[in-house]
Amino acid sequence: MPIRPASAEPQFRPTIRSTPRAFICRGEKLLVQEKQHPVKGRYFTLPGGKQEAGETLEDALRRECREEIGAAVTVKQLLHVAEVFRPKSGTNDYQHQLDFVFNCSVPEGYEPVLGCSPDPHQIATCWITPENAQQLRPSYVTKLFSHGCRRGVEIYLGSHNEEL
Repeated sequence: MPIRPASAEPQFRPTIRSTPRAFICRGEKLLVQEKQHPVKGRYFTLPGGKQEAGETLEDALRRECREEIGAAVTVKQLLHVAEVFRPKSGTNDYQHQLDFVFNCSVPEGYEPVLGCSPDPHQIATCWITPENAQQLRPSYVTKLFSHGCRRGVEIYLGSHNEEL
């Protein structure tokens, strides 16, 4: 049996990725990350990201929001859960992801900024109106936002296949 050097520790890669997301509304506007991708073009996503080992979903969401949108968010109730199958760049593989969408708020005087560690392809943080809903990704977010920021019933949103 080969001996593995101490520096070559195995990397655990979960089959399902847990991803908390922040649904932050101010009036009829939704706070989003604006992204520009060479293939997908310009689109918007909810702040949030990968839950690290040992973190609660709420702690992961607070960390991700500090990194991406430079905000100390208040995490409230879980609104929605969606399964997303995302294509992995450069492969034929898909990542199975569970998005946990939480109702959140930012401090009253918050103005959108890029955080200290924005997502790849993130070019800005901004408030959007329902007219921009078709540019939201994954596709389930378009449906949530088009129902209005006041929607608050916890619901499983089903499975969504995202394409590049």
